[in-house]
Amino acid sequence: MSDYRIEKLRRELKLVLADGSRLEGEVFLRSVSRYRPRPEEPVDMLNDAEPFFAFERSGEAILVSKAQVSTAETTLQEDDALEIGALGISVEVTMRDGTEYLGSVFLESPNDRPRLLDFLNGYRDRFVPLVCPNVVILLNTQHVAHVREVA
Repeated sequence: MSDYRIEKLRRELKLVLADGSRLEGEVFLRSVSRYRPRPEEPVDMLNDAEPFFAFERSGEAILVSKAQVSTAETTLQEDDALEIGALGISVEVTMRDGTEYLGSVFLESPNDRPRLLDFLNGYRDRFVPLVCPNVVILLNTQHVAHVREVA
């Protein structure tokens, strides 16, 4: 074993690609995130600068282009619920292929009355998390057709 080996964690992920094809398998995550003192999450990996990531399905590793991932679904971890900000907005998101998702986005805004429009226009990462019961759907912002707030 090499002294330079980086320990990785596995996490199940369900992908929908831009062409509509679906892949189920696992991604490899760092044991400590670059952004916070805990293990890396799929959203961290998908939003980092590298254009490809390793994805294992049925024992075979493939390299997937992040630009071609429309959505990625992962389970909501117990610790994630503790980190989510207090201000969630219920939304319906329609992707370019017509698929609709219902869930909540959590605005990171110091304002007392943050607006969904301001959040979306100011969001600079590639994937935005949509929190649904027991799952988080990571939506590629380049594949979103429209978003509406729901009551």
